[in-house]
Amino acid sequence: MGRIRKGLELTRVSWDVLRQDRSLLLLPLLSGLLALAVLALTFFGLFWDEAHALIDGSASIRDAMSPLDWVVFAIVSYVLSYLAIFFNVALMCAADERMQGGDPTVASALRAASVHARAIAPWAAVSVIVQSIIRAIEDRGGIVGQIIGTLIGVGWALATYLILPVLIFEGVSVREAFTRSKDLFIATWGEMVSGDIGMSLIAFLISLLAIPSGLIIAAGGEPAMVGLAVAVVIAWFVIVGAAFSAMNAIFRVALYRYATDGAAPDGFEAVAFDTMFPPRRKRRLF
Repeated sequence: MGRIRKGLELTRVSWDVLRQDRSLLLLPLLSGLLALAVLALTFFGLFWDEAHALIDGSASIRDAMSPLDWVVFAIVSYVLSYLAIFFNVALMCAADERMQGGDPTVASALRAASVHARAIAPWAAVSVIVQSIIRAIEDRGGIVGQIIGTLIGVGWALATYLILPVLIFEGVSVREAFTRSKDLFIATWGEMVSGDIGMSLIAFLISLLAIPSGLIIAAGGEPAMVGLAVAVVIAWFVIVGAAFSAMNAIFRVALYRYATDGAAPDGFEAVAFDTMFPPRRKRRLF
C-alpha cells in the first residue's frame, strides 16, 4: 500500500505540472506515430515479397532476412531508439523549463531537445547494444537465460534511471553520465523505485478502465460497433500511455533536481521527498 500511496501522490503532482502544458502530450504521441511509420516502412520495404507469408505465419522474419537486411534492421533499431530518447529529452526539457518558471510549448521543447541531439546519439547506440545483448541472453539461455536477462535488465534500468537528466543538464559524456546516474541512485535514491512502480501500477489500472467500456459498446455484436469498441480501447491506451510517459519524464526531472540541488523544484514543493525517498542506511554485519 505504501508504494500505491507514493505513486498516487507523485501522479497527482506530476499531473498538476503537466496540466499547465497539456499540449506536451503531443510529444509522446508524435514519438509513437513516427516509430510506427518507421516500422511500417521497414517491414514493407524489406519484406514486401514475403509480406503475405509473414502475416499468415507460414514464414518468420528471421528466415526471410538476408545479411544486408540485418544491417538495415540494426540501423532501424538505432533510429527507433534515437527517436524515443529525443522525444523523452524534449519532455524533460519542457518539464525543467516549467519548473524553472518558464512557459514551455511543443516547439520550445523540440528546439531544446535539438540542442542535445548530438549528445544523445551515442546513448541511443549504447541502449540498442545493451538491449540486444539482454534479448540474446533471454532467447538463447532458456529459463536460466530469461532469469539472468531479467536481472541484468532491471539492474540496467535502475543504474540508468537518471541518465537522461544528467546527460542534458550536465553536458557530460555517456560514460560519465552513467557513473553519475548510478551514484545518484545508490547514494540517494534507493527507495525512488517505489514511486515509479506505484505510478506504473496506477497507469495499468487506469488503462483497464477502457475494457468494460469496450465490452459495453461491442455488446450488440454489430461489426461496426465491434470496430468502434476496438478503436475506443486502443485510443484510451494511447492517451493513458502518453499521459503517464509525460508524467514519468516530469517526475524524473523533479527527482534529479532535488537530488542535485537539495530542494524540491516548483510544483513539487508539497512532496516530502526527504521522507518519501529516504537515503538507505548502511547495514552493519555485526
